[in-house]
Amino acid sequence: MQNDYRILCTGNPNDYTIARAVKQIFPNADFACRSTGYDLRMWNTADEEYFKKNIVNYNILINSSFIANGTQQKILELTYELWKDTDCYVFNVGSTAEYEGRNSFLSHYSVQKRALKDTSLSMCSKKFKTTHMTVGGLNDNKTNNENNLDPVHVATSIKWILANKVQIPIIGIEQFHNEK
Repeated sequence: MQNDYRILCTGNPNDYTIARAVKQIFPNADFACRSTGYDLRMWNTADEEYFKKNIVNYNILINSSFIANGTQQKILELTYELWKDTDCYVFNVGSTAEYEGRNSFLSHYSVQKRALKDTSLSMCSKKFKTTHMTVGGLNDNKTNNENNLDPVHVATSIKWILANKVQIPIIGIEQFHNEK
């Protein structure tokens, strides 16, 4: 893949999210969120068609927003349908909760993140490159999260992978805490 990065990132770059960090690291990235005309909940076929119409203008997707009812995985599947024969890269942001499964206090979240990981790994190929990023807690500027991972580390990891032209099917990123 050339340095001709046309990046679409899910999420609102004005919130304390990975999308905000992506905007910092990749200033030319575009964002898929309600304020930019996307309704990623995909409650109707018009929302799905809007996404499919626009995703073809990009060659990198940062699939960073958890959306209930398996929609983050649906975004990956729609992208694969349209990009499978092109030189492209999809970064799927998962969670360490995917290892907890149904025993988690957020079982639906855990199971959906695990399904995203499994789907991402199964789609990874020479042309349709994917990286599933298993991320620990994020510092989203909310109380009690200030010691969690800065989202900039996730965006910087994406930049490093692209710059070094490596394919890493799965990577885990967590904040190291010094215990006293």
